[in-house]
Amino acid sequence: MPKSNRIRRLKHIEAFSAVVSTGSFSAAARQLGVSQPAISQLIKVLEDSIGAPLFIRRNGAVFPTNRAESLREDAVSLLAHLDRFQAQLSYGHTGLLSTIRLSASMSIANEILPQMVSKITAHHPEAMFYVSSVPLPDMVQALVQGHIDFAFHTRRFDHPGLHSEIIGAAPQVAVLPASHPLAARDTLAVADFDGQRIVTSTRNDPAYRYFARLWQEHGISVKTVLQSPFAGFSIQMVNAMSAVTFSNALVAKHICDRNSDLVYRTVDGVEYQTPFYMACADWQATSDTRELLMNSFPEYSTQ
Repeated sequence: MPKSNRIRRLKHIEAFSAVVSTGSFSAAARQLGVSQPAISQLIKVLEDSIGAPLFIRRNGAVFPTNRAESLREDAVSLLAHLDRFQAQLSYGHTGLLSTIRLSASMSIANEILPQMVSKITAHHPEAMFYVSSVPLPDMVQALVQGHIDFAFHTRRFDHPGLHSEIIGAAPQVAVLPASHPLAARDTLAVADFDGQRIVTSTRNDPAYRYFARLWQEHGISVKTVLQSPFAGFSIQMVNAMSAVTFSNALVAKHICDRNSDLVYRTVDGVEYQTPFYMACADWQATSDTRELLMNSFPEYSTQ
């Protein structure tokens, strides 16, 4: 009976992925906690089984061949799925996922996730990430179907099969051109916006409804010149529209910090705070990955 060339042991795939990601057999051995000869033997068996070299050895370094590059993503995906399988078997006591699949609203993905991923990577350089941004209903569906691990939004995740929690909140602030007359003041009051041009969120946004009531209660008349569900886009448009917009301070601060022609101001009388929700499958609710993400979420500071 001919000998099968099927790869029967996943440690060969794990060794391959480690060598590709670290660039050397010795670094891969340290990452996996085994000897360098053991890694070399695993790679040799893998190469023999597929009948093609996977790495070019040169001056003590190894470089993946085109064949290895074509297999890289499949290996990472396979190991990530095994992580999740093991985590679900160990429900209630799970380690850090090797590949963390995240989805977030556009403003969170652009302005907040980079800080979180950077903070995690500083302490866990071996971690890998996949990030996407889709509408909230698609996020919920992706979580339920297991296509992503964690999702972030400023609106609640309503699904009985998901664990959802508030992980932070930030006040609403006014964002305006640095050249705007109101920008000369350190803080503003609700009455200051009477007659102002406003860029708003869309009508189904809780913040939109809050400000509509606020203007009505104070007898304030504003002129809406643009509506958008995207906080980053709204902020970027205030200069072109000679207008003011309101946004959560976490997003506003980061955009204004890198745009000298924009400023943000707190407004006395504006009490609305934007909540930030994180959702995951129930089995991830007590995982190390969830705790790490919770601890990496930035807190709002005026500094």
